[in-house]
Parts: sequence; structure tokens; C-alpha cells
Amino acid sequence: MKRLWQNLAKCIGLALCVTLICFNSGEQMSYVRSLPDSVSDDQLEYICRNLKGPLSLSMGGGDTYASENLSETLFEKNGSASICLFGAIPIKTIEYGERQDITVMPGGMPIGVSIYTDGALVVGLGSISETEQICPAASAGIRAGDVITAVDGESVQDSVHLSELCSKGGELTVTVRRDGKLLSVVLVPVKSTENDVYRAGMWVRDSTSGIGTLSFCNMFSRRYGALGHPITDIDTGSIIDVGSGSIVESSIIGVSAGSNGIPGEVIGSFSMASRRLGSIELNCEYGLYGEMDEIPVNPIYPNGVKLAYPDEVHTGKAEILSTVDDRGVCAYECEVIKLYPQKEIGGKGMVIRITDRELIAKTGGIVQGMSGSPVMQDGKLIGAVTHVFVNDAKCGYCIYSWWMNSVCDKIQ
Repeated sequence: MKRLWQNLAKCIGLALCVTLICFNSGEQMSYVRSLPDSVSDDQLEYICRNLKGPLSLSMGGGDTYASENLSETLFEKNGSASICLFGAIPIKTIEYGERQDITVMPGGMPIGVSIYTDGALVVGLGSISETEQICPAASAGIRAGDVITAVDGESVQDSVHLSELCSKGGELTVTVRRDGKLLSVVLVPVKSTENDVYRAGMWVRDSTSGIGTLSFCNMFSRRYGALGHPITDIDTGSIIDVGSGSIVESSIIGVSAGSNGIPGEVIGSFSMASRRLGSIELNCEYGLYGEMDEIPVNPIYPNGVKLAYPDEVHTGKAEILSTVDDRGVCAYECEVIKLYPQKEIGGKGMVIRITDRELIAKTGGIVQGMSGSPVMQDGKLIGAVTHVFVNDAKCGYCIYSWWMNSVCDKIQ
């Protein structure tokens, strides 16, 4: 009899382990793992309504709720809750609070971008001359993509200044930023016999410019987000660190239509005399950020719109705001065809497909220069275009505008 009970206990334990393993890899646990650590009170209610099976929500007071016994007025304004297995085993704790409405002015306007790097970006290495196959920079351990920020403790202002600092020769202590970390290397420039000038054997760049699209401007802080993806150096592919910069008015002068496998382009222009719109303070993986000199006015939504939270976005009809000709910002039909649950910020939050016949006839879909174009749904700003599908110009990725606004908050 004792052996029978032992075998029965082993079978039950084995069955329980198999059940837990299957449950852990199932749809419900995947949903729980995708949840953020902090939500609004109505988001928490939505989460509770989506819990199934052995999962339930345990509040700070000890009360436990499953989706079937959830009341409409369950939660306080702020607090914490735990998602529990079998009502007793906590597997995730979530902080929650009252949701705030955030009003933004949607963009869609083209902007000219001028960035001056923080230091000098190394874009290539080579010999100091055709006859002398020596590269002091490479010998010092400097690589393409490095940013030189100081020489012998003196901050590097631009490429000309760096050249002046290296021209004195001798043993130089060079501060290099690589992958977000500062390194110190010893550089010994060599005097070229061709022109009697000290050279380090590297090509550097200190500025860049281009065209993009404004995504939105927060109507309280005047902080803006644009592009939805970083500005990178054309030679090294590295994200350009901002020393200073500005966005200015730009005009669209033409469109090169895209097709499957061939990216198109919105062709814009601006000059040094173009009216400044704002500063550039951050160029990161999720776009360009800074402060507007004044809040722009979108002709379609002149009073601004509410910012949608990610859980409010759904598949279905939407509209993209963009400028592709001299008419200015126009609204074009599109649809959200796929959503990606995100626990933290990511550039690929949803996929949209352009359905507007006029836009398809003019551009073929999404083209370069449209990055940052805001996407509206149900009267709220839900995201901004980041990338076009190479093999389907009508489709592209978008970042949630809620994430972009969170970046704005962090740089204040």
C-alpha cells in the first residue's frame, strides 16, 4: 500500500510538472511576460479581463480577482497588484496608477536636419601618404566609428580643430568614445615627407544633414519627436552623437516613387537661410528629439490630439499624415495589419499597409523621407513610420508614439 501511494504521488508530481511546463510555454504566460511593469488603472482592468485558467489578480489588500468576477469599479487610483498562479503563487507584480491624457500636435511636416557631432567621427583609416604606408591612428587602436572627443585633455570642437591638435606631433593622449564608453589611447602622428606635415592617417567628419518628417510636438513641454529611427553615418553606419544641431523648415521638390525591392525617396531642400524650428538634443535608436521654438500647427488637427496608449491601438483602419508635394500635410488612408506586444520601448511596434490610391500612385507606398510620418487611429496619435519593407513598398514598421513621448520626458 505504501509503495502504491508513493507511485501515485510520483505520477501526480510528474503530471503537475508537465502541466506547469506546458502552461509556462503557453499563450497565457507569453501574454504575462509581455506586460509592462507599470500601467494605468484602466489598463490593469483590461489585463485582469484577459487572464484565464489558473491565473488571477491579487490586490494589495489580499483580495483576488479573476476575469469572471471583475467589477467595473474594482481599483483605486494607485497601487500594486500581483498576477498569481492558482490564486497563491505570485509570478508578476505590476504597479498601476491613474492614466493621464497627453495632448500633442501631430506632425507630418518635412524638416531639414543639421547635426554637428560631439567631437569628430572617424569614418576611415589609411596611410599618411601614397609613398609611406604608415597609419598612426590604426597603430594607436583607433577604429572607424570611434568619436574623438579630446586630445591631451582639450575638447575637440570639429575636424579642423582635431587636425590642428594633431599637427603639433609628439605623443598625444586621445580620448575616444566607442559604444558609449570612453577610452584613452596614445597617438603618435608621423610627419609626412611629402609635405612636412604631421598626420594621423584617419578621415573624420563633424557634421551631417538630411530630410525627415516631424512626428509630433508635446503641447505642454514643446518637446518633439521625429523620424522614429536614428540618423547614422553613411560610411560607418554608427549613430551620430549630437554635439549641437537644429531642425529647420524644408520644402518638397519632388518624389522618386518606390517599388518592391527598390526604395523610393521624397526629395526635399533647405538651406542655411531656412527658418529654424527647434533644437536637436538627442539622436538615438528611436529617432530625433529636442525642443521646438514654438508649437507648429497641423492644418488637419489644429487643436492637437490625444496620444494613444499602446493597448488602445488595434488592427484596422488608420491614416498616415505626410507631405509628399507642395500641398503640405495631407491625410492618407492606411491600415494597421499587425501589432507586436512590447514590454519596453522598441522600434517595431506595429505594421501598417498603405491603402490610399492617390499616395500609392504618387510614391508607390512608403519611401525615404516619410520616416517619422504620424499615424492616426480613432482620432488619436498611435505611432510613427520607421522603416519600409524592402520587398513590399506599401508596408512598413511603426514605433508607438507613446514610446517616443517617453523619450521626450527623459531628456527634459
